[in-house]
Amino acid sequence: MNKLSQRGVSLIELMIGIVIGLVILAGVTNIWLNTIMSSSDTLRQSKLNQELTTLMSVMSSDIMRAGITGNLNYTNPQTNPFNQVDNTALEVIDNRVDNAQVTWANAATGGSCIVYSYDRNLDGNVDDVEVLGFRLNNGAVEMRQNPEGSGPDPDSCADADGTWIPVTDSRIITITTLNFAFDNSQCINTREPNGVNEDGDADTDEADEMDCYTAAPATGDVTVEARQIDITLAGQLVSDASINLSMEQSVRIRNDLVRQF
Repeated sequence: MNKLSQRGVSLIELMIGIVIGLVILAGVTNIWLNTIMSSSDTLRQSKLNQELTTLMSVMSSDIMRAGITGNLNYTNPQTNPFNQVDNTALEVIDNRVDNAQVTWANAATGGSCIVYSYDRNLDGNVDDVEVLGFRLNNGAVEMRQNPEGSGPDPDSCADADGTWIPVTDSRIITITTLNFAFDNSQCINTREPNGVNEDGDADTDEADEMDCYTAAPATGDVTVEARQIDITLAGQLVSDASINLSMEQSVRIRNDLVRQF
């Protein structure tokens, strides 16, 4: 009887097979790691997006209430206690340290703090808890929440003029930008058209005579300001600065500011 010969795998063939297997395993592992890292980045970006979106929603929904009162004198709206210029009316402040009001000349530049007031309990009286605001402070956004009896200065962003509570967690996110601009606001002088050439040029009752931001109102003039606040908000994760996000939103103040000079 002829003996059947048996052949196995040579050492070289075994080594080639091992190498091929390792290459395949490395490729699969790399794909798996990339998937895990991509999923992790997506989750972190989603978390940052959720934090900033929520913050933007809170700020915009509260700011748009500025100047609302439950006891408005419709025949004399400039007496609204929640819309008193250089006091309770909405103002943009450059920052909490300089604490200087941003004027129309720098409306596009804006500032990192906004203060305002509105009648929460609709009793027509300005209470301490109705003196409100948002500001940027060392990478965190703070909201003004004043207890009764604190007597805060309504148009100030300084530390001493209010109780400011963080609304972002500085352990998780760093707010890199918070800016309130108002260059898209409009101001109308109700004296126009009056058939008088106030600015001395060739035209009478033109647009710049009606614009009370351009032409200073005279004594007795009544102006109406339709205010729009453009908010820019940007932040990043503390754990990974490469995960960052920026967003913008425009807020139309519901209650126009009526003034008599």
